[in-house]
Amino acid sequence: MAGRVNGVRDGKQRFVVDCDGGVDDAQAILMILARSDVDLVAITTVYGNASVGQVGRNVRRLLRVADRTDIPVYAGSHAPLVGLPHTNYFYHGSDGFGDVPEMDDKYSDEDSVSDTADIEGAVPALLRLVTARPGEITLVCLGPLTNVALALKLDPNFGRKLRKCVIMGGNYKGRGNVVISSEFNFHVDPESAFIILNELSCPTVLVCWELVLKHGLEISEYENLRGDAAGGRKADFMKRIESLVVAKKQNAHAKYLPCDEIAAAVALDASIVKRSATVYATVELAGVCTRGQMVVDWTQTLGKQANATIVIEIHKDPYMNLLKMATCN
Repeated sequence: MAGRVNGVRDGKQRFVVDCDGGVDDAQAILMILARSDVDLVAITTVYGNASVGQVGRNVRRLLRVADRTDIPVYAGSHAPLVGLPHTNYFYHGSDGFGDVPEMDDKYSDEDSVSDTADIEGAVPALLRLVTARPGEITLVCLGPLTNVALALKLDPNFGRKLRKCVIMGGNYKGRGNVVISSEFNFHVDPESAFIILNELSCPTVLVCWELVLKHGLEISEYENLRGDAAGGRKADFMKRIESLVVAKKQNAHAKYLPCDEIAAAVALDASIVKRSATVYATVELAGVCTRGQMVVDWTQTLGKQANATIVIEIHKDPYMNLLKMATCN
């Protein structure tokens, strides 16, 4: 088709971000916004680092700081497919943004961010946007996968219309973060993660918890990153909402662990991936200790076709450059 480069019209990458509104989501979105060759078509919200209503407020607050309030935000699922919502208040603060009051933002004439989201919900918006641009949209999933699973159940061809899907979630060595053996985004809605891995049918790239642990930042590296962009409104905003998490890491003499940022980097530039494995992966739904754990058929015992590419290692320098460029103004 005329005007297409690598399957994308006019060479412009088109992203939709599905996120749960934490500090790392904010940095990941800024990384995407910093790229002139990427059109961020929309952002959909899901419960996770905060309630879905608060997540929407966080996203619109970030877009205001970034001067990109033109990007539509669609409210999504407030709970998993099964059971009650589980939110990650202990890490990012009760509001997902480090409990930094909105009144502390210096770059708006408004006193607070409106609760109003676009009237169309996240799932109808996902179906509409992807159907309108078959083969063009990269879906970047930074939270629980409930919205995407619902979209797939309403339209079984949803995944086939995507260019690809990059997911921050899962674990391939059985090491959990919020529980013993599963990663948070898969843990809070295992059924949705199971549906995505087994039914999405598009190129699917997984940035798992083990990759986050491998590429954590020393506190000095984090401080250099923010110092290099000192004085910019985005860097100032990020430094303030990150302060709670950074203080915890400093007190524990631990590394700062960007999660969603790595997924954004992988989505933006596939050459950042240094090592990966294409495998069949699924999710344990019934285990007493392992519910939500990603299970990888490394030995091809099940004889099933590979359904995901797990990123095992990335090139650090270009990744750090993407982090830096996201808040350079």
